[in-house]
Amino acid sequence: MKALFPSSPTFFSRFSLRALGGAAFVAFGLAGCGAPATDTATSNAATNTVASNETTSDAAPISIGYSDWPGWVAWDIVEQQGFFKKHGANVKLVWFPVYTDSLNALAAGQVDANSQAWGDTLGPLAQGLPLKAVLVNDNSYGNDAMIAQPGIKSVKELRGKRVATELGTVDHFLMLKALEANGMTEKDVQFTNIKVQDCPAAMLSKKVDAAVVWEPSRTKILKDLKGSTAIFDSADIPGAIPDLLVMKSDVVEKRPEEVQKIVNAWYDAIDWWKKNPDAAIKIMAKRTDTPVADYKSFVMGTRILSAPESLAAMQPSDKPTSLHVSGKNGAEFLVKAGQVSKVPDYAGAIEPKFVRAALDKGLGKSAPYVYKAGS
Repeated sequence: MKALFPSSPTFFSRFSLRALGGAAFVAFGLAGCGAPATDTATSNAATNTVASNETTSDAAPISIGYSDWPGWVAWDIVEQQGFFKKHGANVKLVWFPVYTDSLNALAAGQVDANSQAWGDTLGPLAQGLPLKAVLVNDNSYGNDAMIAQPGIKSVKELRGKRVATELGTVDHFLMLKALEANGMTEKDVQFTNIKVQDCPAAMLSKKVDAAVVWEPSRTKILKDLKGSTAIFDSADIPGAIPDLLVMKSDVVEKRPEEVQKIVNAWYDAIDWWKKNPDAAIKIMAKRTDTPVADYKSFVMGTRILSAPESLAAMQPSDKPTSLHVSGKNGAEFLVKAGQVSKVPDYAGAIEPKFVRAALDKGLGKSAPYVYKAGS
């Protein structure tokens, strides 16, 4: 598997947060390895459901794929609390237990839109798939973390020690950024390539001195290994892992009023979430069959963006939170790595008008609810 990350802190994929390793670009012919094993029955059921709801006319629902990440599971809040209905949005949500399957579905035209990372959108754009990012749902803000054995309190203390994570994943990238922030490189540690889901066992057995993992491995290590400490996480590189609602361009062009209704419904739901934090977390935990307390910690590591924050991320800027910055760096990396032949028009894929219009209507103005430990 080729490493799918650059030296820049502003480009990488959400795919690795799905415990799938480095497989996101498989659907688009960008990686030279086989697709990951999946729950075939579940995946086929999802695909069949989607196929029966493909947009064939303006009366057909817009199908949105989504999978297990707090900023995407929140679509259940939108639906269950009636915000799609309130705004007259004709939507079909399609749940994908395996994130990569949702990428495949969008590429194959089996869904009209998908909840996915910006990094997972650049490759398809370079391959000529016409897509538009119409909403920035969130940024990872702590859900990815470098966790050290008891007694190790800083990244610098890992010099010469064994540090584990999965080669080519977003958390391998996070490891490099943690080392860089402390004047170190990968050569200063004993890098150990271990699948993220196997890292908790490696930490508990003391086979490694630190591991860089995503949820739920992060929570498992911190719970089961008393005295372990998160010494660097995605909150230290804010804005570097953006998650989006990405649509096929023809849907955006032909059905802009429907797209606007969807974005409006999203921000209406975010406002409801702020007023009903306990009810909201129960909805999301139920979808993923996760204990409410655990899912609350996952949400705490995810920064849900307000409409002003989402709009700002979609504007040209030299800030690391800008999709233009991450788009440029990510696309240039793909070319340099030989994954694509040219830099795609990433700027042309960013469509902020729907978020702007929602904000003009007064939706999503206030900051979303922020859960705190013990709340």
